[in-house]
Amino acid sequence: MKQFTRSIFMIAKPLLFSISFLFFAANVNAELLDAFENGGFEGGNMNTDTWNSTVPPGWTTTDGTPDTWTGDTNFQGNTWAPSSTGGQFLHGIGWQPTWTESALQVGLEGLVIGQEYEISFEQSITRNDFSQTGGFWRIKFGDETHASAQMDIPDAGVFEGWAWQTLLFTATQEIQTLEVIAWSDTDGLRTDIGIDSFFLGDPGTNPDKPDVVGVPEPSMFMLMFAGLVGIGFTRRRKL
Repeated sequence: MKQFTRSIFMIAKPLLFSISFLFFAANVNAELLDAFENGGFEGGNMNTDTWNSTVPPGWTTTDGTPDTWTGDTNFQGNTWAPSSTGGQFLHGIGWQPTWTESALQVGLEGLVIGQEYEISFEQSITRNDFSQTGGFWRIKFGDETHASAQMDIPDAGVFEGWAWQTLLFTATQEIQTLEVIAWSDTDGLRTDIGIDSFFLGDPGTNPDKPDVVGVPEPSMFMLMFAGLVGIGFTRRRKL
């Protein structure tokens, strides 16, 4: 009987470790979600077919006059479409060095110092009546800054879609700020870009990204464990 119990434990040990790790990761992510609402830039009540100079609730304008728009925004040559999460998104103008538009999330709590976090989002670009060049987003999390992939300016009236971006950051404090900054690829020329479907959490757990595999439900873990017990019984009979 002792030998059988030991066999079951040896078989189940890796599974139990994996279960503990996944539940820990879920708890860390849940703690972050208390301070930051992942998803689109929703919640604003404004005219989205004009330069509204408005950021969604929870965000603060730090430079310039970013706007909250939708996929239907089409005035003055703007051409957009909904992202995979739909709803509202943030539009920013990058026109360095004379003009920068950015928005800030203040005081994100629950971070673990030294732990790696994923920041992922969808980005897009338009050519309106004033756009001149391509651009990208600069994401600043605490003291660390990374750039998204550069987007080329499309032809007038053409929307080339939303593209997922994934950046990894390491927390240096338990409370950090998060800033998104529109950036032109050429000094002195203007770019008009969008950002949506924002996610901050554990790497590989963004539920909106198409390549993410969901974490099994607790009931699935129990079925897996029962299967291992069955294997143990089979091995004992053979012995």
